[in-house]
Parts: sequence; structure tokens; C-alpha cells
Amino acid sequence: MRILFRKLGQIGWSLPVLVALLVLCVASVFVIISATYANDALRDAPGKQCGYILAGVVAYLALALTPYQQVVKIGPILYPISLALLIGVFFYRASHGAHSWIRLGPLSFEPAEFAKLTLILSLAWFFRVRENQMHKISTVLIALAITLIPFILIKKQPALGSAGVFIPVFLAMLFAAGARMHHLLLLMLLGLLGVGGYYLVSTKSDQSAQIAGVHNFQVDRIKSWVDPTVDKQGAAWQINQSMIAIGSGGLQGKVPLDYDTLSAMVGALRGKADVKSWMADTQTALGYLPKNTSYNDLIFSVVGELFGFRGGAVLIICEGTVLLWCLWVAAHARDKVGTLVAVGVMTMLFTHVFVNIGMTIQVVPITGIPLPFISYGGTFLIACLAAMGLVQSVWVHRKNFERR
Repeated sequence: MRILFRKLGQIGWSLPVLVALLVLCVASVFVIISATYANDALRDAPGKQCGYILAGVVAYLALALTPYQQVVKIGPILYPISLALLIGVFFYRASHGAHSWIRLGPLSFEPAEFAKLTLILSLAWFFRVRENQMHKISTVLIALAITLIPFILIKKQPALGSAGVFIPVFLAMLFAAGARMHHLLLLMLLGLLGVGGYYLVSTKSDQSAQIAGVHNFQVDRIKSWVDPTVDKQGAAWQINQSMIAIGSGGLQGKVPLDYDTLSAMVGALRGKADVKSWMADTQTALGYLPKNTSYNDLIFSVVGELFGFRGGAVLIICEGTVLLWCLWVAAHARDKVGTLVAVGVMTMLFTHVFVNIGMTIQVVPITGIPLPFISYGGTFLIACLAAMGLVQSVWVHRKNFERR
């Protein structure tokens, strides 16, 4: 019991990141209220998000108080289970054109999100086992195979955005594990050639794209990213409406962050206030921002419109605080395994933040990838908080608590 309280005391030293996580999770509920205003099927989404947050906090605390070395040891057990779940999604009917979910009665979850955590644990375990063989190309190739198997399965769903997260996580952990620089450079060169070839094939013709395994909607997204004026009413609709929404928010946004607005938001969450009091005449409320993505993939567009540059900046600062803390923990970990776990989680979250925000302002093509701690969705939110619990465990257990 004394050790437990000592661990809880160590969590207190991470106060800035805990505040950042609290701000992000609370903000997500109110942004989701606004994002689902025009979607009658998702009127219960804010309440569900509160439940997901509570479940995520439980996962966070459970992993934070469990020695990360013990969690990493079960990585090889979780890996095949994760692959089985990724295969299992293909036995369920596609939703919105993708086989991404497993449904068990009233419950459903997305195995791809937990597969990211499983990959981090599996690579951390593998690199620990091969710690003295990091200079060998065989180590790099085996680690690459561990990464590519779930990558291919997720890409076939198709969920290229989620699959794409696996590659930077693999490269970052490989670097942190001490792989030779020329091996890393060779992998990155091959990766750049692959992305370049993917782009050229997908934009050359529909027939060549199909041969390369590129879906038509992915081709359209790439074309609309290169030139948003190509099909404003079709493939380019999302990116154009996203940029209009963010631009219309200006510096201060369309919603004043005062007591009356906050009271109205709390009232809406309790079902005692009308969202229209602050959502009138917005791109989101009028349905110009797609209803099926505004609460998830394009949620930063909602933040930009409602709260302007200031709200977007606060969000990015909070996300940045979380990422910098992960780097801090990686630098002060007691062993290489702790460093690898923190680096893997940081890279996973950074990729999500960069791609999600980048696609709303035409930095990267539109793809289905949510924003950590903000986007609606139980599987992703719980996975993100669980990942932070792992990093917290590295910080809490950086000292030997067995010492009397």
C-alpha cells in the first residue's frame, strides 16, 4: 500500500501534462456537442464521449501504476491477438465502405487503434531482446515484418490513414533502439520512393491505380489535395468547406468564450439548453462541413470556426505539451525499454496531430485519422489515454520502488 501511494505521488509531478489532458478531454465534449448539432443520429454522442473519457482514465491509471516492464513482456502475446482481430473485421459488414469495426452486441470497437499500442509494446520487447544485435540488418528486417503485417491488414480495410501511423512509429523506435544510420536512411529512401510511386500511379489513370491497389476515392482525395478547384462539389468538397470554416473563424472565432456561452454549453450537455444559441449560421450547423466527419476527422475545422485562431492555438499548445512531456520521459527513462515506449507513444500521437490538423488546412491529403483526445470515438480515446498511462508508468517507475 505504501508503494501504491508513493507511485500516486509521483504522478503529481506530471501536473502540466495532466492539466493539458484535462483541458483537451473537457474541450472535446463541448466541441462534439457543436459538431453533432446538425446530426440527429448523434445527439447522444457528447454523453457517450463522457463515458469514454471515464473508461480512458481507468485505463490510464491502471497502466500508470503497473510497471511498464511487465506490460512490455506481454507484447508478444498481444501481437497475434491483435492480428486475429484485424482479420476478424473482414467477417463483419462494411460500414461507410470500410471493414474497420468488430461488433459484439451493443458494443463495437476498432482493432486498428489497439493494434498501434500492440505494435509499440511488441517492438519495445523485440528491441530489448535484440539489444546487442541492433547493428545487424536481420534485426531491422524482422522489425519491419512485425510492422508491415498489421499495416497491410489495416490498409486492406481500407484505412490508409490509420495504417500510415505504423511507419513513423517503426522508424522512430528503430532510431531510439540504436539501429545503424545507413539502415535508417535506406528505409526512409525506400519509403519516399514508395510514396512517390504511389502518388504517380494514383494520379496517372484509374486503371493503373486499381492495379496498384489504390481505391478510387483515395485517388480523388489526392487529386483534390493537389488542386481543390478540380471538383468543388465532389471530392474537393471536404477540404474546401474545412478551409472556409477555419478561415471564417478569424482570430477570435464565432463563439465568445464567456460565462454565458460556457453556461449554455453545460446546459446543452445536460439537455437543458438549445445548442442554437451559439451555433447559429455556422458552417457546421448549416451542414456545409460534412456531418459524418465534422465530429471526428474534421473536428479541428469546428474548433477553428467556433473559437478562431486563439482556440486552435490553445489546442495545439495542449497537444504539444503532451508530446514534449513524452520526449522528456523518454530522455529520463531508467532503461532502453522505457525510452522506446515513450518514443513510440510520442510518435503515434504526433503523427495523428500533424496529419489531422494538416489535412484540414491542405498540408496533407484528406484521410480518416482522428485528433488525439478531441475527436469522438471510444476506441481511439481509450487507446490514447492508455498510451499516456504507459508513458506515465515509465515516469513513475524510473526509480526502484522495491528499495526500502
